[in-house]
Order: sequence, then C-alpha cells, then structure tokens
Amino acid sequence: PSKHDLRTVSAEELTQHNEAGSLWIALDGIVYDLSTFEHPGGQDTLLDVAGFDGTSAFLDAHPEGENIIRSTFTAEELARVTVGRFEGQKPGDTQSTHGMTTPVSQPPGSSTPVSARTVVVVTVASATVAVVGIGLWRGWFDGMLDAVRCSPTACFGSLAAGVALSHTATAVLGSNQPPSSPTTDTWEYGEVTQEFVFSICAVVDAGRVHWKQNPEAQVEIKRHSRDMSFHPPAKPDVVVYPVSVAEVQAVVRLCDVHAVPFVARGAGSGLEGGAIPYQGGVVLDLMRMKSKKLFKEDMHVTVEPGIKKSELNQWLEPEGLLFGPDPASNPSIGGMASTSGSGLSTIMYGTTSENVVSLQVVTPRGELIQTRSRVRKSSTGYNLTALYLGAEGTLGVIVGLTLKLHRLPRVRSGAFVVFESIDSAAQAVIGFVHATLLTLCRCELLNADGMDATNKKYNTSLDKLPTIFLEFRGESAAACEADAAVAERLAKASGAREFQFTSEGSKLDKLWEARRGCYLAAMAYNNRSGDAVYLSDTCVPISRIAEMISTTEQDFKTHGFPCIICAHIADGNFHCCIPYGKEEKARVQEVEHRMISRAVGMGGTVSGEHGVGVGKMAEILEEHGQNHIDLQRAIKRALDPKNVCNPGKIFTHPRNPKSSVAGPSQQVVLHSGHDFELDSTAGTYTHD
Repeated sequence: PSKHDLRTVSAEELTQHNEAGSLWIALDGIVYDLSTFEHPGGQDTLLDVAGFDGTSAFLDAHPEGENIIRSTFTAEELARVTVGRFEGQKPGDTQSTHGMTTPVSQPPGSSTPVSARTVVVVTVASATVAVVGIGLWRGWFDGMLDAVRCSPTACFGSLAAGVALSHTATAVLGSNQPPSSPTTDTWEYGEVTQEFVFSICAVVDAGRVHWKQNPEAQVEIKRHSRDMSFHPPAKPDVVVYPVSVAEVQAVVRLCDVHAVPFVARGAGSGLEGGAIPYQGGVVLDLMRMKSKKLFKEDMHVTVEPGIKKSELNQWLEPEGLLFGPDPASNPSIGGMASTSGSGLSTIMYGTTSENVVSLQVVTPRGELIQTRSRVRKSSTGYNLTALYLGAEGTLGVIVGLTLKLHRLPRVRSGAFVVFESIDSAAQAVIGFVHATLLTLCRCELLNADGMDATNKKYNTSLDKLPTIFLEFRGESAAACEADAAVAERLAKASGAREFQFTSEGSKLDKLWEARRGCYLAAMAYNNRSGDAVYLSDTCVPISRIAEMISTTEQDFKTHGFPCIICAHIADGNFHCCIPYGKEEKARVQEVEHRMISRAVGMGGTVSGEHGVGVGKMAEILEEHGQNHIDLQRAIKRALDPKNVCNPGKIFTHPRNPKSSVAGPSQQVVLHSGHDFELDSTAGTYTHD
C-alpha cells in the first residue's frame, strides 16, 4: 500500500493507547496504523525484516524472546535496548549490524516521565524507516521504501542508539509537516516549540543548546542575530553548538522533518548578512568543531570547519607548512570555503577554492557526503567540491575540509611604494603580474584617503598618497631581493615617487597590521559616534582597475563621502570603506549601485570574496542574467526542496518555480517577529 491507504494515529491515541500487538509506523513525522492491514505473510513475520529475529537487536531488553511482540515496554527495558541498523545494498537483504546501547534520558527541564514506547530503527541503503511498536511485513517494507523516507533521529529526537521519547509521542513526532509541493511564493516553516527544543537536547548536550525563551540564553541569541555587516539583525529561535558531525546530522534531520529553517555559522565575520537567520529557526554554530589531521607527505590537512585561519597556521608552523589564503579578518576555515574568500596572498597561493581538495557536507536532509577523494586528480563525475564552495551554506553544511598545504617560506622581506596617482600604481602592478615575480606574496593598495585614515588610527606619518605594500616570500634572501629589484624598476618606470625595501619583513608588520585594520580605521575616520561603515567587494579585470577605482573615488567624494579604499590590487579586487551617518545611508547606497553597475559593465563581478548574502541579491541578476539565476535556483530546489538550508540568501527562492527572480519587491516574513522588505531593485533590506 501507499501511506495514503493507511489510517493515521491521532495524538490522543498515541498518548493513551497501549494495547499489545498494535502496529504503528512513523513516516515523515506522521504515525500510521498497520494493525488492520492484511498481508499474506501475516503477523508471524514481525521483526523478521532486516535480521531482527528476536535474538539480536532486542536480546538484552527481552531475554525471554516470546514477549517481543508488544507495543509498550518499561523505561528500564528501553534503557537496555540496542537498536539495529540494517546496511544492506537493497531491500530484502538480511545483513545487519547493531549500534551501541545507551540509557534512556529525560530532556532537560521536562517534568514529564519518559514515554515507554518502543522504537525500532531500520535503514536499508539510503532509505530509513522508524517503527513505533513492533511490526513490519517484508512485502510492505519492500514496496514502501521507494515512496517514503524518514530520519529516525529527526522523527524521534534521539540518535540511532537507544530510545528516548520525550514528553509524549506527539511532543517528539510533532504536528509540523514539511511544506507541500511548491504552489506559492511563500514558504511555510514549522514552529520551534518546546518539544522541538527537547528533541534537540536529546541529541546535543543541553548546555550547548540556547533557546530564546530562556532568559539565560539572550546573550547567545543576540550575538547570533547579526554578523559584521550593516544589514539588520534577526534573532534565531535556537542556537546550537555541535561538537561532532553526528550532532550536526541529527539537528539537520530534525529541521528537515519539522520544516524548521537552519543556518550554519562560523566566526561571524561575514559582511553581507549571509549567516543572519532572517527566518528564525536554528543557528548551528560550528566554532567548537576544531579537529584536524595532518597528511604531511601528501601536503594535505583535514580539518573541521570551526578552526580559524590563524589557529591552523600556528599549528602547522612547527611542521614547516602553511595554509596559503589570508583573509584580513581571520575567519573560520568553513566560512572561508562557504564564500570562497581569499584575502591578501592570492597572487602567490590562490583563492580558498583553489586550496580545497575535498569537502565533507551534511545535506539538507542530514545525509553525509564526501565530494571527492583526497587525491591530486579525479575524473569521476560532477565536481561537487566546486558546487559547495561559495554556496554560502545554502546547499548543505560543510563539516570537513581537506586542504592543500604549502611550504613555509624561510625568508620574508617587503617594500612600500608611493605613487602620485592610482593610474600609475595600477600600471606598476600590471607590470608586476606580467613579470611573474615568483616570490611576490602580497600586493596591496591603500588610496590617499586610506593612508589618511591609517595615519589617524595607527599613529603613522605616511604620505597621503596612493601606496602599494609588497611582501616577498621565498627560500633565499637572494631570490626575494632579485624580485624586489625588478619590482622597483617597474614601479619607477610607472612613475613611483618612492620605493622603500627592507630585507626584514617583520619591520613592515606594523604597516600590515594597519592594512588589515582598514575597516577599523574607516569607523574612526569621521570621529562621530554612531557612524556605520559601508564595505564593498567589487572585482574587475586588472586592466580596468585604475579606471574603476578613480571613478569610484570621484563619485563618493562628489556626494560628500570620504572614500577609503584597500585593494588586493593584483587581483583586481578592491574594498571601499565608507563611513556614514544613519541619515546618509540612502546616498551611500545610491553611489554603491552605480559602482557595482560600473564594475559589471567592465566585465567584473559584484563580489570578489565576501559573497552575496542578502546584500547583493539584485546585483547578481545584473551580472549573470535570468537564465543563470534560474539554473542556480534549480540546483537549490533539487538539493533543498523544503528550502530550510539558509533560506533567503544569494537569490530569492519562491515556491513557484515560474515566479520572477527580481520582481518589484518581495516581502520576507521573519520568524523573529520583524518584517523586512527586500527591494530587489536595490538589493537592500528596509526595516518595517
């Protein structure tokens, strides 16, 4: 039969009915009654499926054997249940293995006794069925696997080892059903109830679960309501700190079954609102997942997503190794992969994407995949690694990364070069790139306003002129000095006013600190309390960078704003840091839109490394066009049909596939109780 042919079991019946021999099955959070279904195999075949013969999975709980067929057991019996997990290749196979025995636990804060209802978990290939009571016929089992799937962890709020049904059966199974097939432009999400939170506490220690209804959780809730951007905050319902892949899977499965949105979060240093939970739901803070394993001979390291870039490199330094990409903000490695950030050393080491060998990802349904083997070459189908890199957590949760490593250079030297104009600085950099300076690791620009802001913030006394900072890294001082000599010749040929070289790179560390602190310098520039800073991230072909920066500077200054620019100029990527008061925001955004359109018109991109989040949603339509966005949406719909995985980021995702990407405006209903209107022509949120 299909599940539509079966009688559903009410919440009241789940609570009160204890008749021996009742045959119930839980599928996608709904309990169905099988006891009236007639099958040629009869009820004699109970537990015969998947090797459950009464002497294996339930042996400890029921040594007498003959009492297996009943619908209720005591809590003491359940505490000794070992749940069997069938891992055959196809329905009907009989191989089985058995998980661990764990005690029944009561959800923290609950005064209600634990339910004594038995649950059997059976997994066949990729399909999982959770059974309430005892009873399943092989023929029915074979026929149903293609039609239904149910995560045992999500349905029952417990890992696939031991059983702990909290409150009542209804409390765990819940009444929130996944949304039906797409028909409208709005998504219906499940409510985060106390019972849902209890279910999370059954798989994650309660001390690492922070619910917004708990007064003691407010600091955590507020901290996870925003990132480093100027986009408006939105509070999650729950913040969870998983410490293992299994815990991530368990929480994601709960969210999948109950249609609760979730957002994976790293260091919180994002600049486009990509980790702000505008639909409420669950925030998975991955910063306690920091395990790592070095494969020194292969020049690889496998890490969990919560380790920060600087932490990783400090750990690698004694081994003489280095992870190359170097964002200024010291983000988590998982966050770097999610936005494909790169930073200051791209000219030598490449972007984060170029340094990721393989990923482990938890899908929106809680399944774990590895995108490819940990080898140098692989030609085995679609490049799923590339799919998840830069996806901003909208297609799954990155829980493991295998990274390419580099030898730690023996020598570090540096220089700063002062120019009269942006044009001459850009021409010099084009010369550096064409010269293939193998030891050139960093090539960063601060414009005149950037140098002025640096002097004010860091008490330096540098010329208020466009200045390029260079760092050379290599195996010998001679190699670095030779490349520096070439750079000096090219810079002076392009009109450099001053070239200062030092063979000791550490002497420039204060200047590099100032370069990394460009955003902080912009915040203090106007010496006004309450100022915010707009931060851009456009990228253009290097041949157009001089024109792009000069025009942008002029546009902002014409409208009364200082234009503090820090640029990864050798990549064509630059950041405008624009301090502004609250009443000036509209004018800043007006100039911003012209700048982004100008970059796209030059063959550039709206974001080189910060991602799209909610801040660049309209602009990527201008960059890519409707067909491109529709294809991305189709991928999102295929991998996350319930739209629970960081919803509302990168592009709008209407339930109706025929809906327009950019319409005039789309109302975004926030679970936190606030409404924001996304103006798709401006790509910004306005607080209602």
